[in-house]
Amino acid sequence: MAARSLKLGLLHNFTLTDIAASIAAVCLFPLFVLIPGYAVAWLLDLFEFRRRTWLFRGALSVPLSIAIAPILSYLAGRYFSMTAVWGLYAASWAYVAVVVLRGVALRGRKEPAPRSPAGAWRMAMVVLSIWGALALFSLVDLQIGGKLYYTTTAFDSSVRTQFIHAISSTGIPPANPFFFPGHAQPLRYHYFWLILCSMADVAGGAFVGPRHALIGGTIWCGAGFLALVALFFRLIAYRGPETFRRRTLVGILLLGVTGLDILPNAFYWLTYSMGLTGAIPPYLESWNEQVGGFTYTALGEAHYLAALVVCLTAFLLLWEAPRHTGAGRWKYATVAGIALASSVGIGIYVAFVFGAFLLLWTVVAVARKWRAEAGTLIAAGVLCAVLALPYLASVTGGAGSGGSGFPIAFRIRRFYVVHTILTSQGRDQAWRLALADGATLPLNYLFELGFFLAAGILWWRRRRARREPLSRAEMAIALMIATSVAICSCLCSTVISNNDLGWRGLLVAQFGLLLWSVDVITDQRYKRSVALAAMIALGAAGTVCDVFLFRLYPVVADRGGLPELGWMSPDRKLGERNYAVREAYEWADKHTPANAIVQSSPHAVFQDTTGFLYANRQIAAAGQGCLADFGGDASLCAPIVAAANMLFPERGQIAPESSAACEKLGADVLIATDTDFVWSVQDSWVWREKPLYANRLARVFGCRNSTKLLEAIAQPPAAAAKSAGAPEERNGGR
Repeated sequence: MAARSLKLGLLHNFTLTDIAASIAAVCLFPLFVLIPGYAVAWLLDLFEFRRRTWLFRGALSVPLSIAIAPILSYLAGRYFSMTAVWGLYAASWAYVAVVVLRGVALRGRKEPAPRSPAGAWRMAMVVLSIWGALALFSLVDLQIGGKLYYTTTAFDSSVRTQFIHAISSTGIPPANPFFFPGHAQPLRYHYFWLILCSMADVAGGAFVGPRHALIGGTIWCGAGFLALVALFFRLIAYRGPETFRRRTLVGILLLGVTGLDILPNAFYWLTYSMGLTGAIPPYLESWNEQVGGFTYTALGEAHYLAALVVCLTAFLLLWEAPRHTGAGRWKYATVAGIALASSVGIGIYVAFVFGAFLLLWTVVAVARKWRAEAGTLIAAGVLCAVLALPYLASVTGGAGSGGSGFPIAFRIRRFYVVHTILTSQGRDQAWRLALADGATLPLNYLFELGFFLAAGILWWRRRRARREPLSRAEMAIALMIATSVAICSCLCSTVISNNDLGWRGLLVAQFGLLLWSVDVITDQRYKRSVALAAMIALGAAGTVCDVFLFRLYPVVADRGGLPELGWMSPDRKLGERNYAVREAYEWADKHTPANAIVQSSPHAVFQDTTGFLYANRQIAAAGQGCLADFGGDASLCAPIVAAANMLFPERGQIAPESSAACEKLGADVLIATDTDFVWSVQDSWVWREKPLYANRLARVFGCRNSTKLLEAIAQPPAAAAKSAGAPEERNGGR
């Protein structure tokens, strides 16, 4: 088949495509993150749902859907089929439709739902619109002429994009999309939030892809968190109707404030501008062990924010339960247990920290003889353990499951600045570093938490000065903060090099400090505090800087204003290359069977971010280790990586014939780009063989069974899919 090519910029505006598809995903998500929660809340009349305002109903329905849908989807998919999963959602849609139609039919014969103030609706719409616009701006690809730039969050989001595609194509439990030694390898990851993204991906058909579903999910996750802030000020930290709206708005505005990270980053920028250093952090949080602000977390790590939403929703349910008796109490405990089970599979480190807090809160309840509260806490915990056990069993066993030993270890939270200083002086012994980390922990948190640390200390001092016992709500929030800080300061996760436990588990404390900060900032005694105002200003500037780095770092780096990032591009041609490679992958996506196996160079720096973002196909071997930490028998990786290395040799090696290696690799499609060494060898297979598609910087080739692949490409899409066989058949019956 003759090579096919497209001129840059003529047929595509990828930014407009991404915006349109992401908005479509946003419009589809209510089917999965609004209606199910509405159905359950109405059915059980949680928080007197049927007598609440429409605004309250919407605010509760979103976090409640995020809380219950993931674990129910997982269990239905694991023990039945994806048809059963769709059946669950369809049942919720039908139920809500009946409720709405019945309400319309009975209009005028029953008391209408109370109305929310018009100002409350306007505030909600303005806040949600601003958040949605910010997320779209930060996450879609930015096209400038014939150049295309993804955001710096793509390093992580590209991996989750592949997970969404894996769920959409292989079902639950999904296959590891980065490792295919001839048969599917089970995925090991906390992917429950991505199940909801996969549902939107499938519902959107060809128009909505996994990336767009992830962006749509990010927007709805942020909306759920905003709703949860309002719910906490309404149900737990309530100070009366006259201050509720103001306190809620202040709390939401403070979500745009991070710590004092901009100060150490300014030092890095200064030294870089003076030529003293050759690199600067691509994220504001990269200078130290992360304590991500809420905006940073929502845009870059939405599944961890979703885990926090779920945990806090469970707490609201547990908080309400003791006010009821009999079956009324146990329905709250049941829904809370379901929510907690979801949190385990959404963000296991957040769930671990929050679970520790709930365990201590149960001890407090027993010690104070709060029998109703203790009973609901224990019941919810038992149900959570039962429902989450199948998932936990799947991620802790199996051949080549990735990693060994206990996943959590004792270690004082690191302060990178201190480590750098001591290492430069030759004093990098482990005990010395640990002592230094412990001694500088307050300074560490001052930089990382900034205003929130100061406000938390002021709140605690003011509260102690009253010489009154803490209320039940105050005690719970204080214990929540203390538990999170203690765990994240003294323990670390060991599964990968990143300390995700210490980085993400602190979100629990950050939420508690947010509630306290609203009390402080609305207190007239601190109205004229210059120090607090300065910290807020620096924290807001840090968030603005983070968004700038997310969106424009690749653009500025391409133009020589910032250092290149190895995982993006080895030179200043990222935009041009990324456009070309996306075109190549999109061509392959449209013209090859859905179950085709693809392979690009396994020698990318850290990972093939561009390939992960756009492939929408199972990858044979992603990197030299096949990313087997995400699941599968790692011992099966070596043979297919050896075959991949024959096709994509390291610099200076000989590129052999592709046909023999293709059979060993098991890939159907090869993607070669100008950064591959084999591209620079004039007599290599890249130039001898005829590509299926080619542009200036990328080429697509048939590999194994290339004749059948060409026949499939020549057929209409429906016939091609039929002749290729279902993805489940290719992937071992998944």
